[in-house]
Amino acid sequence: MGVRGGERGELHAVPAVAWAASFVVCGLGDALLGRWVLLPLFIAGFYGGVIVVDLVTYPMLTFWQGWLGRREVRTWYLVEILGLWGGTALVLFVLAPWWLGWRWGGMLPLQILGGGLLVVSVVAGTWAVAEMGWARLLLAGALFPPGAENVPQRLVVEGPYRYVRNPLYLTGSSLIVGATLLTRSWALLLLTALYLVQLALQIPLEERELRGRFGAPYRRYCELVPRFIPRLRPVRKRDLDA
Repeated sequence: MGVRGGERGELHAVPAVAWAASFVVCGLGDALLGRWVLLPLFIAGFYGGVIVVDLVTYPMLTFWQGWLGRREVRTWYLVEILGLWGGTALVLFVLAPWWLGWRWGGMLPLQILGGGLLVVSVVAGTWAVAEMGWARLLLAGALFPPGAENVPQRLVVEGPYRYVRNPLYLTGSSLIVGATLLTRSWALLLLTALYLVQLALQIPLEERELRGRFGAPYRRYCELVPRFIPRLRPVRKRDLDA
């Protein structure tokens, strides 16, 4: 979803660095442990939480926008992080001794492919996060009503959003697939399927919300920039303004 707070051209270094650093720390930790533990835990916790949060929020956007309209953005962060996201991650962590053991036999070519896909996805996703910032990662941009003073919003069409409308969803999908192949995890294979189903349910609701917020500029953006298959050349600013 290409909506966030902030001014045009502003980059968000903190969430971008935090996103990339999470994978570096998990990878180094697993190398020291000699087995895949931290990486699958982080991916399952993060994207498992994403699935739960999105399924609870997007079908109920009107309710959340009304409830949050006069509240600070920190209210939503508490609900989301401590409740929905944190609760999901805690359950997956408690059950980790069970599902971390779901592995298939080693196939080195697939693991190399998965590792490469994971690295490329993290790099591209970090670029997208730098453009979008915390407001998108924590869904605040969508849940507050248009024009809310506490969460200024605009349509993001810079960086990777000039090539594809949903770079975070695209890189998220490829990231989970890459991690699945690298770690040979049946649990992450199941997570991949659930994430794709969730996106199929969420994206039509999300695009309807963006059309309502931004009108003609967003419809023009959709005409020029594909939903999932990136353009070979970035869309030009003057084409979007035409």
